[in-house]
Amino acid sequence: MKYLFIRLQAGLAHGLLGYYYAITDTNAFNVSSNPLMVRVDQCINFIWFEPPSKNFDSMDFMVEWYGYLDIRKDGYYILFMECDDGCIMRLGDEVLINGWFEQPPTLYYSEPIFLSRGSYEIYIKYFNIGPFGLVKLGWVTPEGRVEDIPTENIYTKRGDNVIVKGLPPGSVVEVWSSKMLDKTVVGDDGIAFLKVFRDRPIDGYFKILNDNEVIQSPIIRDIWGGDVFEVKEVS
Repeated sequence: MKYLFIRLQAGLAHGLLGYYYAITDTNAFNVSSNPLMVRVDQCINFIWFEPPSKNFDSMDFMVEWYGYLDIRKDGYYILFMECDDGCIMRLGDEVLINGWFEQPPTLYYSEPIFLSRGSYEIYIKYFNIGPFGLVKLGWVTPEGRVEDIPTENIYTKRGDNVIVKGLPPGSVVEVWSSKMLDKTVVGDDGIAFLKVFRDRPIDGYFKILNDNEVIQSPIIRDIWGGDVFEVKEVS
């Protein structure tokens, strides 16, 4: 018997993963306990004259964006944000921009920072109160080009788990790269949830251990959190 491993959803997405919350008390700055909207935004360049979705009753809201900045050329970069009202931007563990208060449209620049080729975790927090909102993320490249950070230079994962469906209940499924990264026992619903803690997608494969049978997938490119696979038998 042969098996196909079909990717139903890719975990890798270009853009940043945004969690949108309602501000329920502007004086105490209380926000909703759960996000009212979660989506991948391909770039951060928004002007709002109305709420970001029908889930919101007002223009009082907060957003947290998570993802990675992909640097393809060594050099000194300046990151900037424009916001109305407040914004914070962190790269790795360093806060580069902090303008967390109500204000008219204001432009913030980081100090020049040397970045080597590679991926850097980026986090942005933004809030708006009142009838107008604006937030923008950009950079000045080593060549002096001033622009919104291109979509191809920011990416995120859609979730924390790699999900595999269509598995024999009670079997054991493992995910491997150069070593085993995680394993779990499949539930009665035939679904397994696996963790892949990496800042970039990996090339890897799955092993399914069921009684005396071992099923191994071919090498699969770009496995990452948020991937959804389905296993199907083929004759």
